[in-house]
Amino acid sequence: MKKLALILAGVFTLAGSTALAQTNTQDAPSVLNRASVFYNLNTLYPKYGDNVYFNGYGVGYNIDVRVSKTLPLYVGTGIDVRFAFHNENITDNLEYDPVWIKAQCTLINFNLPINVSYRVPVAERFYLTPFVGLNFRLQAYGNSNLKIGIPDDSPQEVIDWAENIDDDINLFSSNDMGDAHLSRFQMGWHAGVNLEYNQLTLGLSYGTDFVKLHKNLGGSNFLVSLGYRF
Repeated sequence: MKKLALILAGVFTLAGSTALAQTNTQDAPSVLNRASVFYNLNTLYPKYGDNVYFNGYGVGYNIDVRVSKTLPLYVGTGIDVRFAFHNENITDNLEYDPVWIKAQCTLINFNLPINVSYRVPVAERFYLTPFVGLNFRLQAYGNSNLKIGIPDDSPQEVIDWAENIDDDINLFSSNDMGDAHLSRFQMGWHAGVNLEYNQLTLGLSYGTDFVKLHKNLGGSNFLVSLGYRF
C-alpha cells in the first residue's frame, strides 16, 4: 500500500511539473465524458481463512468537470455496474467423501465514484490523467448456488440431507446466512491513472473498502478499463 501511495504521489508530482511547463492550457476541455468497459478483479479478505477471488466485468460512464482556469484540474463522478463471479468445489475427493458440492457465487453491484484528476499533455494527442477519490457501492444482487452430487447407493440419511439442503442462498438475507449475511452498502477509496490517445482511453485503478461487506470480510478491487472519450 505504501508503494502504491508513493507511485501515485510521484505521478501527481510529474503531472504538476509537466502541466506548469505548458504555457497553453486551452486544449484542456471544460467537460470530459467517457464511456468504458472493464475487467474487475475483486479480492475478499476473510478474517479467518484464505483470500477469495472474484473475476468479473462491468460497464460505466464518467463525467469530469474542469474546476481551474489555469490548470487542467478536474472533479468528476459517474456510475457503473459490475458483475463478479466465483466458483469453488467444496468437496472434490470422491475416494474419501462420496458427496461433492460445487458453489457458484455471483455479485452484481452499482458504483458511484467521486474523483479528483489532473489531465497532463505528454505528447501530441496523448494525455496522462492520474486520479484519486472515493467510491460508494450498492450491492443489488448476491447469490450462492450449490450443485450437490451423491452416489445412488448413498445411505438414506445422506440422501435426505442432500434433498433438504438450501441450494439457492441469498448472501444478504439473515434468514439464509444468519449473522454472516453481507451488507448492501460499501464505501472505499481508489486511485489510478488513465492513458488517453485521441479519444481512446486505457485505465488502471486499485482501491479498498473501509465500509466492508461484513465486519470480518474486507475487500479490494483492481480494474482495467477501455473507454471512449467524447
